[in-house]
Amino acid sequence: MSQIIVDDALAVQWDRQADVVVVGFGGAGAVAALQAREGKASVILIDRFGGGGTTSYSGGVIYAGPTRFQREAGFVDTVDEMHAYLKMEVGDAVRPETLRRFCEGSAGDVEWLVGHGVRYASDAYLDKITYPPEGKFLYYSGNEKSPAFAEKAKPAPRGHRAVGPGFGGAHYMTALRQSVHRNDISLMLHSRANRLICSRDGAVLGVEVIELAEEKHAEQQALYEKVSPYVPHNHASTERALRRMRVLEERYSRTTLVRARGGVVLTTGGFAYSRTLIDRYDQAFARHYDVLHRLSTMGNDGSGLMMGKSVGAAVGRMDSLYIARNISPPEALLEGVLVNREGGRFVAEDAYVSLIGGEVARQTDGDAWLLVNARCFRRSIQDAITCGWQRFKYFGVPMLVNYALGGTRRGSTVATLARKIGVEPARLEATIRRHDEDIAVGRPDAVGKMDELRKPIGKGPIYAINMSMSNRHALTKFMTLGGLKVDEDSGAVVRDDGTPIPGLYAAGMAAVGLHSNGYISGLSIADGVFSGRRAGRNAARAVERSNWMPDSLRRADAKRR
Repeated sequence: MSQIIVDDALAVQWDRQADVVVVGFGGAGAVAALQAREGKASVILIDRFGGGGTTSYSGGVIYAGPTRFQREAGFVDTVDEMHAYLKMEVGDAVRPETLRRFCEGSAGDVEWLVGHGVRYASDAYLDKITYPPEGKFLYYSGNEKSPAFAEKAKPAPRGHRAVGPGFGGAHYMTALRQSVHRNDISLMLHSRANRLICSRDGAVLGVEVIELAEEKHAEQQALYEKVSPYVPHNHASTERALRRMRVLEERYSRTTLVRARGGVVLTTGGFAYSRTLIDRYDQAFARHYDVLHRLSTMGNDGSGLMMGKSVGAAVGRMDSLYIARNISPPEALLEGVLVNREGGRFVAEDAYVSLIGGEVARQTDGDAWLLVNARCFRRSIQDAITCGWQRFKYFGVPMLVNYALGGTRRGSTVATLARKIGVEPARLEATIRRHDEDIAVGRPDAVGKMDELRKPIGKGPIYAINMSMSNRHALTKFMTLGGLKVDEDSGAVVRDDGTPIPGLYAAGMAAVGLHSNGYISGLSIADGVFSGRRAGRNAARAVERSNWMPDSLRRADAKRR
């Protein structure tokens, strides 16, 4: 992907102009646009599709504390405890002072969202779970209660789910979309940002946009919505939709030049839809690509990343991935024992889904099995069927499909089961014996599982549920966590030497941020708000107020809003 270089911005025949141009109308993009408007900047918000991005399909959870919703639920949280916990999760993905600044401002970020119409509540769910049931909007969304974390930071539920039935992402984005409209932000939907426009000294002046003809918007949106992150095994349909979309853009589009007087903010998401980039940065993972489930929308194709690289941007954490291996719901399965091909345990079964998934991916050939006894297996089926429609659809059905088609095995004894799954019987017997003996004598769990979830496996019969990366029915979900490097004080995109690229900012999953070292539920939206507000604020401040814009172009620009 190349850039367009011009000698004089004033000599360019710009079709549209604004103080700040935001590329990508997902969660981070909406936040950046709204924050820039609060800074009195005029804003154009561009999206290749109809807006919403991956955020609209998400759980709509933001990680924050100490908030009034926690206090209403009876929890006393502090910035220090939140910071102590996140230091273990975030690591060195950002500077220590950046993480501290995020923790100190996270409750304010929630209130800022409330001011833009997002609703939260204090109804708490306190058991271990991937996503809270209907009517519960505050929960432990990470590893806070796991012994290894709890001994260093006092646990508190910090996952705030947007209020509304089903997944909260749709409600979250509906509120932000309505606020975007209320705040007089110009939209360019069904418009693909193609290339950055720069001056000869390297400053970003604007963006070249491929605008799809209005009569083709509905057709394109229908193609986009066919490829939902909720629908598994969608590789073939995705490729068909992308081919058709490229044809539409080639035949029914026009090129538009959009000027950004203060800056361009890239909020284009990650690159889960770019097999080329996945293969470049993690070949071992890429070999499973065709059986994996991309937890992203089609806009997450690395386009923003490549636009940044075209003007000299540095990238980071490109091999960092969110790899989700769901064990619960149903919660009964948390009593199981996860083993690798060598017959050993390697991660706590109650850990956060991406910690489990990441560890599964690191095992030999990505092979793993969850071992449960017959009682637990039967209870998991009953729980899956009776857990309510929403959870049944998104958690129960995939689990039952995996039971039926994913290679589940049953053995009357541990040794019998071991032979069926290709594990050395003596090693697996030793693992189960150690697990059960530790429970019997009160020893801590070997891999750090919470005591209340530890139950003996027993002698048999025992079931092995296939959790291997190569098993398409295990529904391994993934998304990318790396992106453009930014100055952590301003959100400006930087070069390899750390110097900022004038006029270019990035936020959300398009940039290295809080989420980039590892992922817990709520951290992506939290980072999108934190980094989106940062980029929007500083892009607005960078605007050189001027009156050189021709009156005719002003009128045309106002008319199109």
